Amino acid sequence: VEVTVKARVVTVKGPRGKLEKSFKHVAVDIRVVTMKGEKMVVIEMWFGNYKNKPVVRSVASAIQNMVDGVTKGHRCKMRAAFAHFPITLTVLNKGKTLEIRNFVGEKHVKKITMLPGCEVKETDNKHQIIIEGIDLDGVALTCIPSFKG
Repeated sequence: VEVTVKARVVTVKGPRGKLEKSFKHVAVDIRVVTMKGEKMVVIEMWFGNYKNKPVVRSVASAIQNMVDGVTKGHRCKMRAAFAHFPITLTVLNKGKTLEIRNFVGEKHVKKITMLPGCEVKETDNKHQIIIEGIDLDGVALTCIPSFKG
């Protein structure tokens, strides 16, 4: 995995693809250093108070999630749970669109377009879907509108 930082914009390249995220809104120093033959990402905050210090860990977690995404990927399994009205899930456009029919008995058909880098797959169980991608934020944000009322 190759991590580069330029002006608080972190780019991570790996076997599954490339992710780029800007941390310009955060007052931290981010750089890549070599220690004992290994490259490490160093995140520093100068003169941070007790409210600003947790931001360092949040930035480190975001970069770690990017590294995990380009190496292993992220996956979210979702199941349609219902008691009376059977919900129908249909995957369209080669995994780029999800269609939900009969949600809480509605006649309206919900169409959810996947964010860039995410795709939806059907499973053997017709009431379960899998949303996959390399960007954790994209996968999570794609899952939110799927079964929201």
